[in-house]
Amino acid sequence: MRQVCNTCFYLVTFLLNGCMLCQGATLLRVQRGADELTSYPTDALASATPTASLSASQHELVAAVGSTVLLNCTARDGLTADVSWQHNGRELTLPPDNQPAPGAQLRLEDVDVEHSGTYLCLVGGVVQTQVVLKVGRKPRQPEVQDCISRNADTFRCWWTVDDSDLDTHYRLFYTFNDGKRVRYECPEYEGGNSCYFGYEDTYLFTHYQFWVTATNALGTATSKSFFVDPTSDRVKPDPPRDVTARLRHNDGTKVKVYWKSPADVLYLSLQYELHFRSENDREDEWTVQKTGEQTSFLLLGLEPNTRHFLRVRCEPVLSGGFKSEFSDVTEIVTGESRDGQRHNRT
Repeated sequence: MRQVCNTCFYLVTFLLNGCMLCQGATLLRVQRGADELTSYPTDALASATPTASLSASQHELVAAVGSTVLLNCTARDGLTADVSWQHNGRELTLPPDNQPAPGAQLRLEDVDVEHSGTYLCLVGGVVQTQVVLKVGRKPRQPEVQDCISRNADTFRCWWTVDDSDLDTHYRLFYTFNDGKRVRYECPEYEGGNSCYFGYEDTYLFTHYQFWVTATNALGTATSKSFFVDPTSDRVKPDPPRDVTARLRHNDGTKVKVYWKSPADVLYLSLQYELHFRSENDREDEWTVQKTGEQTSFLLLGLEPNTRHFLRVRCEPVLSGGFKSEFSDVTEIVTGESRDGQRHNRT
């Protein structure tokens, strides 16, 4: 049965190549299992484009920057003349001591990224060997940069990514400080440099040990361990939302400011800071009013008939967290004071 299948494959290949000769097709790719055979334009001599036979040998090679690479040129049917090499479609001009011969090797010394690409060995205008060369570096040691929770219920970790000029795969592993030393892997990767731990994968008030591996074709590098309890020690909430301001109807220098807690915060207790300044203040001259856990505050005695700028941020009530970024800035123009005097800010 296997012999019959092989016979059918070569028969189909023969017929397809026959179609190319008749129709002047420009490219044929025939794939069988893990082997891929490539044919270039049939009018190769006229178009100066090489023709690959179905027996052309194809390889993929990865090399480290600074190394020496030897590319084998394997001729078929004992051909011994008109040997040449091409790199990315351009013919190579080689020194006399590096002229290739069938069965010999093309020597590339002290290679760098510019040597990457496709190399073709041609004998009599026919491709005998095709080599895809990739030049790069071993991955550098990655670093777990941080693990931050927005709400003490879920968290994200992220790490550094190195440009090694090769495809590099990063994996985050972790274990718990429970003495069992069971290794787990990131439950949900986000891109190539972060991992998300959802509600089902987050353990509250638990210390984790994280580390990252970076792997490419030239080797693997492992980060140092990063120890943290993300839901207790590394909580940074999102900024408050929907900051609005209203003038009090009986006094234009009194402003009531309202805001909402960050989204996706269920059980995390937050305390707030209201920052405000007038258009007459410097851009970095903000007055800070702590409001505790309440989400509104009444400002008294502001400058009349003046534009004011307001923003709010928050932080966890319990220690171990970080202050959020600021909300968007809200503007309001005050009116006249009821008694014509400027009151103290309260």
